Amino acid sequence: MALDSIVENVGAGLVEIIRAPAGLAVPVGEFVINDPTDQRSIEPNDVILAVGVAVSDREAAALVRRAGDGRAAAVIFKLEPGGVSQAVVDASSDSCVALLGVAPDIVWGQLHALLRTARAAAGAPADVGPGGAPVGDLFALANAVAAMVGGATTIEDPRSTVLAYSSTDAPIDQARRETILGRRVPDGWLRRLRDDGIFRRLWAEGVVRVDYSGTDPDYRTRLAVAVRAGGEILGSIWVIEGHRPLDAKAETALAEAGQIAALHLLRHRAGDDLERRSRGDLLRSVLGGRTPPEVLGPALSIAPRTFVTIVAFELDLDPDISLADQTVMVDRAVGLIAIHCEAFRRQAASVAEGRIVYLLLPDRESPDPARLVSFASALLDHLADGFKVGAKVGIGATAPGLGGVIGSRNDAEQALRVLAAEPAGTIAHIDAIRSRAVLLAMRDLAKQNPGLRAGKLDRLVAHDRDRQGAYVETLRAYLDAFGDVAAASSRVNVHPNTFRYRLRRLLELSEIDLADPSERLITHLQLTFLLDVDDPERGQ
Repeated sequence: MALDSIVENVGAGLVEIIRAPAGLAVPVGEFVINDPTDQRSIEPNDVILAVGVAVSDREAAALVRRAGDGRAAAVIFKLEPGGVSQAVVDASSDSCVALLGVAPDIVWGQLHALLRTARAAAGAPADVGPGGAPVGDLFALANAVAAMVGGATTIEDPRSTVLAYSSTDAPIDQARRETILGRRVPDGWLRRLRDDGIFRRLWAEGVVRVDYSGTDPDYRTRLAVAVRAGGEILGSIWVIEGHRPLDAKAETALAEAGQIAALHLLRHRAGDDLERRSRGDLLRSVLGGRTPPEVLGPALSIAPRTFVTIVAFELDLDPDISLADQTVMVDRAVGLIAIHCEAFRRQAASVAEGRIVYLLLPDRESPDPARLVSFASALLDHLADGFKVGAKVGIGATAPGLGGVIGSRNDAEQALRVLAAEPAGTIAHIDAIRSRAVLLAMRDLAKQNPGLRAGKLDRLVAHDRDRQGAYVETLRAYLDAFGDVAAASSRVNVHPNTFRYRLRRLLELSEIDLADPSERLITHLQLTFLLDVDDPERGQ
């Protein structure tokens, strides 16, 4: 798989060759998003997406030289009006690293997905399907359909996400350009197509003609056909009218292409998902205690002493949608999280249990918790942008070896519980909220053992209930303020002298000995959460 094949498959003017000192026949390995926190993240033949580095920045030349040190194939920047600085050009020449540019309005995540698909097309298996294109090579199929029908072609999944498109010189319109740049049909056009019943006809009929030229002169007529396998809709093919009208022959050709495309879409989907699902199934078995964690090592190419962390994403799904729709949303989230990890060269595995997606992250060194939080935050942004789905994220403690996977999962779930009790947060690393997680665990123990809630505090609770008193509130404020009477009295809004009087009276009544460290600790714990476990009237 060479760089020129990738550029050709992406096509459509999206990728511009700025400089290629070693030519375009250089082999291509992985497409990796630039990670400035990991200086070792570049390996031979990588193509680096310069996320967060403008081509005009001083860091741009340093990134190119770092890519050269790692023997990368190319670095991709977003194009700017001022062009590329001489320092970046010199770095490219010295490092023998190609410079590529993309339009500034393309989103990095979309570009990464396009590049991965283009690479899959360039290295597709050699077996050829009925349409003459290698089976599973959707870009080759799109070009073949464009030649058969006579217009620019896109192949889309059932959610109108672009899987591939033709790279011919056929005329296009603004809607086509926006679709390619966004890798999905723009929301405005989707609403219009739905409102006009186009999708209903597409899924129920044969070839559908879409013509808005009467109301939108820039819009070129389209033909579309659904791609099916048995009773399942795999996607659709859309062809824009080119230099000649889309006549009856074109409709017949597109109908034939729809039948041919089924095998390609099935092969493409299977090849992309099989390994990912296999890793996820194995992780599910490990987290469920059915498989020893050490089995993950050879399956994920993880060294025995690798550090591992479990990150748990609890998806915020609309409770009014059907269970089937919820399942689809969860599966899509698992796929997006897996792809994002692959972009950062994470040998990760992800799997869903209900509404929670568990992600296993291996690291050669123990990662900084702040870096894990930043990584999780980026994933949340992708979920929100791609699927309009929010989530809360619990990050478990990093374990030195695969044997700690279960413990890290338990930590991540505890972090999610803390977030559920404190709705203001969205991401929590267990190290930052460990004390609150411990309190929740102790509350669980109190539910199971009423004896943990019994003691001298019962006298104060009874007094406050019978006489409308405030002894429980006073004692808790005193302990929360670490014995600072001024702060405690301010918290309950009474004069310090009144507070001292109440404190003396409640200690006489309850016989609690605050000079005893053990009694003071247990009393504070009971005041914090044990009183309101079963009986809200006993607490505050």
